[in-house]
Amino acid sequence: MSSPSRYRAAVFREQATVRLPHGVHAAIAHRLHQTASRFSSSVFLRRGEEIASLRSIVAVLALGLHVGADIEVLADGTDEVDAVAAIVGMLRSTNAA
Repeated sequence: MSSPSRYRAAVFREQATVRLPHGVHAAIAHRLHQTASRFSSSVFLRRGEEIASLRSIVAVLALGLHVGADIEVLADGTDEVDAVAAIVGMLRSTNAA
């Protein structure tokens, strides 16, 4: 089994600031979940010390991501770069539609 520090080194990550006008509410969390589900990689959001898997809409909502929140998007898997790019693009968008 890999140690946590070794696992973290293998993860692709990118910083982002939430630009969605109303932050991440239930509908947005659902869209993030659906987008992440298109990829084979495991995708996570980190705010401070809190980490949420995009497999769990409730965990994403628990992060309390409002407009202007600084977060990190992480993914681990064969398509991790594309997965992170898709999620970061959504979070940086000013269009919630």
